[in-house]
Amino acid sequence: MYDQALNEVVCWYKYLMNKKASSWHIFSSLFLFQSTMFLVGLSGGIASGKSTVVAVLRELGCAVIDADVIAREVVQPRLKAYQQIVHYFGPEILLESGEINREALGNIIFSHPEKRRLLNSITHPEIQKEMLKQVLKYFVLGYRYVILDIPLLFETKRLTKFMKHTVLVYCDPQTQLARLMKRNGLSQAEAEARIASQLPLDEKRRMAAHIIDNSGDRESTRQQLHVAVTVPRHYSTSSLDWKTPH
Repeated sequence: MYDQALNEVVCWYKYLMNKKASSWHIFSSLFLFQSTMFLVGLSGGIASGKSTVVAVLRELGCAVIDADVIAREVVQPRLKAYQQIVHYFGPEILLESGEINREALGNIIFSHPEKRRLLNSITHPEIQKEMLKQVLKYFVLGYRYVILDIPLLFETKRLTKFMKHTVLVYCDPQTQLARLMKRNGLSQAEAEARIASQLPLDEKRRMAAHIIDNSGDRESTRQQLHVAVTVPRHYSTSSLDWKTPH
């Protein structure tokens, strides 16, 4: 059964990589994993501390696929998404090194929703192809529990159906605002505008199956995750038992 499932996944992956498949077709491939893998969708909000949670999960031996890291990788020079972004947004969004100036591009899409949608239409298919590739890698290595760190998991909604569980990294609004102001050097008004551009954490909290409260320090977050995660005995297997805090 394992060999058959692996063969089906490999064949479907090769098909997708050689076709102009839509984002929906790419991610629907995860249905092939659902009988043999436990996929956890992890998300948060700006300055909620999701990066800290991901770092701790990796320390605890979990397989984590980081969509933010992939998003930076797929727009490297000479790649398909890079070429399309330069074509539509112009060379003025490039650094002297030829790489994309993420801050300049971010400023453009922050104030122009239609350009944000255009950018998403360019990058999301490439990001999702790479995520599927990494799920396949962990499948071959023997992992059966994989955490997918997806920033817009609850905004898109349609991706949640491919997850066995969804987890939100939460922090209270005051902490979120203070962290964002300090991290990005923003005024209170600027930070509030950035936060307001996203789905509120309290709304995401109602949509998530489980919550990790990251309002405190790193050790507090680590203790919550240590309770939730059973550290794997071997590099190729892991066991996950998420518990919702009361």
